[in-house]
Amino acid sequence: LIGGGAAIVAALFIGGLFLSTYIKWSKEQDKILGKLADYKRQIDFIRSPVAGENRAGTVMLGAVALPSKVFDRNGKLIGEYYTERRSLIPYEKMPQHLIKALIASEDRDFFKHEGINFAAIFRAFLRNLISLRIAQGGSTITQQLAKVLFTNQERTLKRKMFEFFCAREIEEHYTKEQILEMYLNLVYFGHGRYGVDSISRYYFGKGADKLTLGESAMLIGLLPNPGGYSPLKNLRKALERQKMVLNAMVETGFITKKQMKSAIKKFYKDWQIFELEGSLMSQIGQFPDSAYRINLAPYFLDYIRQKILKTGILDSEQILKGGLRIYTTLDYKRQLEAKRSLQSAIDNQKKYYQKIIARLKKKGKTKLAKQLERAKKETNGAFVTIEPSTGYILTMIGGYEFSKTNQFNRAVLAKRQVGSLIKPFIYYLGIFQKIITPATLVEDTPLKIGKKRFRNYDGKYLGKITARDALRKSRNTPTLRLLQKVGISSLRELIADLLAKDPKDLKKRIPQEIVVGLGTVSFTPLEMARFYASMVNKGKRVIVQDLLRVEDTKGRLLWEAEENPPQVSVMDPVAAYITITMLQGVFEEGGTAGWVAGLRKKNSDYLPFEIAGKTGTTSHYKDAWFAGLTSDEVSVIWIGTDHFQSLGKGRTGGGLCSPAWVNYIWMVREENPPPPFSADWPLDNIVREDFCNDSGGVPREEGLCPHVIHDQVFFKGTEPKFYCPLHLKKEEELLIP
Repeated sequence: LIGGGAAIVAALFIGGLFLSTYIKWSKEQDKILGKLADYKRQIDFIRSPVAGENRAGTVMLGAVALPSKVFDRNGKLIGEYYTERRSLIPYEKMPQHLIKALIASEDRDFFKHEGINFAAIFRAFLRNLISLRIAQGGSTITQQLAKVLFTNQERTLKRKMFEFFCAREIEEHYTKEQILEMYLNLVYFGHGRYGVDSISRYYFGKGADKLTLGESAMLIGLLPNPGGYSPLKNLRKALERQKMVLNAMVETGFITKKQMKSAIKKFYKDWQIFELEGSLMSQIGQFPDSAYRINLAPYFLDYIRQKILKTGILDSEQILKGGLRIYTTLDYKRQLEAKRSLQSAIDNQKKYYQKIIARLKKKGKTKLAKQLERAKKETNGAFVTIEPSTGYILTMIGGYEFSKTNQFNRAVLAKRQVGSLIKPFIYYLGIFQKIITPATLVEDTPLKIGKKRFRNYDGKYLGKITARDALRKSRNTPTLRLLQKVGISSLRELIADLLAKDPKDLKKRIPQEIVVGLGTVSFTPLEMARFYASMVNKGKRVIVQDLLRVEDTKGRLLWEAEENPPQVSVMDPVAAYITITMLQGVFEEGGTAGWVAGLRKKNSDYLPFEIAGKTGTTSHYKDAWFAGLTSDEVSVIWIGTDHFQSLGKGRTGGGLCSPAWVNYIWMVREENPPPPFSADWPLDNIVREDFCNDSGGVPREEGLCPHVIHDQVFFKGTEPKFYCPLHLKKEEELLIP
């Protein structure tokens, strides 16, 4: 009686559970079928013909999330936005050995049953009844599809019953091939990858349509425990699972034992599997340059995502789940070299800190050593490159390494004092207003304005020097004297024009103080790159471009940037060009990046094209800057610490940042050198003249003056009108009393 009563209670419990589950299913049936139809439509969408060019694209948010892919301007995949990393593949592109591996391993009666394998369920039921939970499965592939798509996957009898109703409905509406297609595109394979195509690209660097028999068996072997059987975490276990799947295929007659052995042999050879000191090694998943593993330009991708959201082109859900194709202006080849060059420069600074820290510890100065330990940890940088003619952002690096604790994009957001990077714009104004020419002699002597005394970086004074020398050597006192003449308001108006802002809005950023001429004003690296890019762009304001177009999953256009937007002239092209020629002197002997001249002298093939630049260093060496220019790209580099610690005495933009840019520009332009700055430049109102860099006068004859600047550009009528008074012929010297 007791046993019979227990059986009745159990039967009533199960019957009640079944009834309540059926009621729940009845209420949710339409919703579930709708979700299933949406999912099938997503897959069908990838095999449908591409729409005509005039048809507008649509953002399709289906039953499953699809990552949006981001490309550089050359079509290289550089990253993804996603909640689930999935790529869809239609059934007809799936290899048959992949399908057979799944059936042999997971559901051998798949093509015989109607969604439910009652014999398998009964075997599992006997073991599960006692615990009133699912301890052993018995699920068909159809049930597994229902479980993943429609339930929260808890291990309970109620969920199993709900899964039963879903599976029967799926079988009524879809063919076996469609069910397999939906399952293999849906299921989780580990490492954040959903669907067989996504995991195939992650492990094997190719789409699922190109999987070999051995590769297919390994992927199917992951399904019971994707994390535990991952070949990257436990290769030995993954290979055991692969062999189990292949054995199952032999047992079901899908392959022969000979084919199994051949598949294993080929797999070991293809992926270089070998044992080293008791551990198995392989080349599986070794694709460090693949955006299917990492985002290749994380600071830029985060910037683009925020830009899309801010401008209202798409919303967050569309970006993360819409399977969009986002094309940007970034140039990945340049981005990679920029990252390497910046990281090398930052590593250089960290090594410097480490040497000082070691010395301080030896002397027992632990407090100061701790301060420098923090400075070393917080040393960061930025590198941004713009194509002046288009405004395209070609590189953007916002820090040493993008991580959970280092996501602040210093290229875009860090407003830092710019130091001497401001000086060329003061000289530009002097040339434009015809106050100076490159050959004008200026005073490099002590300067006192009010109660404030100003000095040069090195504490020395060169007396009378040419304006060209004053700029390339970055002398402070001549610059401040020039700023007094051109006016701070003129500088503010110029920068306002460059930024497309009202000068009134810049009064706080550019106050009416003479120290502005030493770069006490703060701008971001991207803003400084815009300033210099406008100078190179023949004086036309550069508006930054970052997005090219956005397409839907089928490649149909959703949004496109304006092509060739109108450009406004904000700088005189001749004065801008003259300033650039003066900045070429920065790389000459005696310039603030004069070390380049030594390398060029040793190797005539090194940097055989025109470059210009400007170094910058702020007070107490808190910021190091460099702006590097060619005729078709402009880069700005900044290195410093996030809490404004000193980089150390003598740690300048010329020593820290200029090598990073020179290495970068040589690597990306060695095989594709840029044209000269004068190419296509409107230079009707100019003359070229040689002048002596000591006196500013025209050399009397070749060989007399030891330091001659050849073919210097001047505004017509402003070129030197006198001969050099310092270097004379011997007979002329006799005539001087």
